[in-house]
Amino acid sequence: MNPADARAPEAPHGVDPLFEAIAEEMAAWVGDDSTGHDVAHGWRVFHTAMELADDYPHADREVLGAAALTHDIHRAMGAEAGEFVHPEESLEEVEAVLAAADFPPEKRDAVLHCVALHEEYEFHADKRDGDRIEVDLLRDADNLDAMGAVGVARCFVYSGAHDRPMWTPDSEEASAIDHFHEKLLNLREEMHTDAAREVADSRHEYLVAFLDRFEDEWYGRA
Repeated sequence: MNPADARAPEAPHGVDPLFEAIAEEMAAWVGDDSTGHDVAHGWRVFHTAMELADDYPHADREVLGAAALTHDIHRAMGAEAGEFVHPEESLEEVEAVLAAADFPPEKRDAVLHCVALHEEYEFHADKRDGDRIEVDLLRDADNLDAMGAVGVARCFVYSGAHDRPMWTPDSEEASAIDHFHEKLLNLREEMHTDAAREVADSRHEYLVAFLDRFEDEWYGRA
C-alpha cells in the first residue's frame, strides 16, 4: 500500500508523540479501510484500553497503547490477500511499524504478544490465555468497540464492504444480522476486567434492543 494514498490519522489532542508516530505508520496500512478497522477504530480502542488500565496501575501503558494502535494490521493484510490472515501472521509487519516509530526495542516483544492473542474467543472454543494484563485490556477494549451504537455501525459497514446483505431470514446466505448472533451478542461474556464488564452490560442491552426494533421494522410491526 502506498502511504501517499492513505488518509491522515485522526490523532487526538494531548497524545504522546510516540503514539502519534505509530498512528502515522499505521495510516499506511489501514488509512483507506472501509470495513470498520481504520485508524479511528485504533484510536477508540487505544482510549478505551487506557481508561480500563486505570484500575491496573501495573499495566504498561506504552505496550498497551502500541498494541491498541497496531492490532489490526492483519485485517489490512487479509484485504490485500483476499483471505483471512491470523494476527500471528502480522507480527513482522507490526514490528516494522514499531521500529519506524522508534518504539522502545525492549518492549516490542510484549506488544507482539498482545497483538498475537487479541482475537481469542471462548465461543470459538479455541481461546488461548495471555500472561500479561495488557492482553486482557486490549481484548476488552477491542471487543467493546464491536458493541453498542458504534458496534452496530461497524457491523453494517463491514458487511457492506464484503457484499453481505442486511438480513436474509429465509436464506442460508450470511448477513449483517447473522453477525450479531455469531459474534456480537457473545462478547459480553468475553470480558476480563470488571470495568469492561460494566460497560459491556450497557452495550449488550443496546444490541438486543436494536435487534428487536430491527425485526419489528423489517416485518412492518413498528
